[in-house]
Amino acid sequence: MTFLAIIIALVLMQAWGSGSRVHRDDWLLGWQSTVARWSAGPQVKLALVVLLPVALVQVILNALAPVLFGLLWIAMAVVLLLYSFGRRDVHELMERYQQQCRSADFEGAYLSTLPELGWATSQDDPVSPREVHALVQRCFIYEGYQRWFAVLFYFVLLGPAGALAYRLLQLCHHDDFEAEQTERWIFLADWVPARLLAAAFTLTGDFVGGRDKLLDGLVDASAQISQLLYAVGTAALGTAPTEPRDDLVFGQEAATENQETGSLLSRSAAAWVVVVAVAVLLL
Repeated sequence: MTFLAIIIALVLMQAWGSGSRVHRDDWLLGWQSTVARWSAGPQVKLALVVLLPVALVQVILNALAPVLFGLLWIAMAVVLLLYSFGRRDVHELMERYQQQCRSADFEGAYLSTLPELGWATSQDDPVSPREVHALVQRCFIYEGYQRWFAVLFYFVLLGPAGALAYRLLQLCHHDDFEAEQTERWIFLADWVPARLLAAAFTLTGDFVGGRDKLLDGLVDASAQISQLLYAVGTAALGTAPTEPRDDLVFGQEAATENQETGSLLSRSAAAWVVVVAVAVLLL
């Protein structure tokens, strides 16, 4: 039933372009505000915001499992998976960024793309088109990862409730709810799936180029997840764009690399869907 729910959700995502039809987060903002007023520690507050809705969902799923041969369970699982996917249309943002690159508008990309993706730009101060491009690439690769791969990983591993828990953590991070605790739990939640996706980058891209970066990430347990994915993904793409004096030339190369990054993410997605399908057949 799990694999069938995944296929239905992915088909609906392709048909709709995104899961925005089920992305309604007002209830979470209200729940965060309620919990924030309680006199409890940050870990307890975060646990209440994330785990209480997840526990309720799991109880409902358990009750639906034997009804109508599991059809109601599949329907709810599909809705939960669609809800757990990322909130932004990354493909549209990447197309816009590629247009900005081709016109050498890296300042516009820095001021529009990164804030729209919710990336914390206050700690970054890029001073050249190359630095802007590297920052945007890093942001897009992590956004692609957390938008679908981590969600599918926890959906397969822990069921729909696991996928929901991961999305609620990301939404809490976006809303700056108990930021320190949220970042810590997201780092732990990302540790395994991020390295699995990095392995897929290596297998579906330049294996020789990505292998060493992947091994470095496996050895360095404290590596920042976005930096790890960016390092392996860039290496798997092969040659990075140079930075000549002409920004228009660099912009063309940067747009091409960004387009190839989207293709790498798509290939990696297809590879892991195949892996899940084979695992379902064998198990």
